[in-house]
Amino acid sequence: MSSVLDRGEGDLPQLALVVGANGGIGHALRVRLLERYPSLQLVSISREQALPINDRDTPLAVDICADDDIKSLPERLKDYGAFDLCLIATGWLHDESMQPEKSFKQLSVEQMQRSFMINTIAPTLAIKALMPVLSKQAKIGVLSARVGSVSDNRLGGWHSYRASKSALNMLIKNYAIELSRAPKKKIIVGLQPGTTATPLSAPFQKNVAEGHLQTPQYTAAQLVEVMARLIPEDSGKLFDFLGEEFAP
Repeated sequence: MSSVLDRGEGDLPQLALVVGANGGIGHALRVRLLERYPSLQLVSISREQALPINDRDTPLAVDICADDDIKSLPERLKDYGAFDLCLIATGWLHDESMQPEKSFKQLSVEQMQRSFMINTIAPTLAIKALMPVLSKQAKIGVLSARVGSVSDNRLGGWHSYRASKSALNMLIKNYAIELSRAPKKKIIVGLQPGTTATPLSAPFQKNVAEGHLQTPQYTAAQLVEVMARLIPEDSGKLFDFLGEEFAP
């Protein structure tokens, strides 16, 4: 199977944005971007303001699930310039009171609403809000999940999470179609990070085959390389951390 990692990289990003900066993958993406691109300026967004990694990293406190925060986002970011790379690394699978549903008998309004708010609604509305501060040929990567792929679903379960990620994939495709009509085309893709050792995957790591549990640093490095090699024809597609496309 071909991989986008077999291509050469495009233009180097000068101004990047990471949403979900305090998460395991989000933090690792910030570190890797600053290592990979020595002249890059970075703005890091999270609900609780992150600590800066270095003097090229500017953390901001923004709750993308809060309507007022989303509406004020373009104004807060406009003075930084046009972002040519945006990575959205937010997501929710479980917490102390709710675990992924093993059966439809466990479905609840509360869990479905939470899944869709964090995994679908918040990231897609954040992208809408960010459009005025993105460059004309910006690359946008959104963390999705292979378990959100209808064609890949053979086990069932995890109903709210699967459905919210599947809906996210559809919205990514919709954005791509609309953005393709502009003379200079932004690129938006969904990214499958693989099973990464973060709090999101912690309760399920014992079921991961040996050698298949990735560090956040490895995942971040792979995803940064995938983003570096995207071309306009990739927009709307889903890519895993190896740069291989997979079906929605």
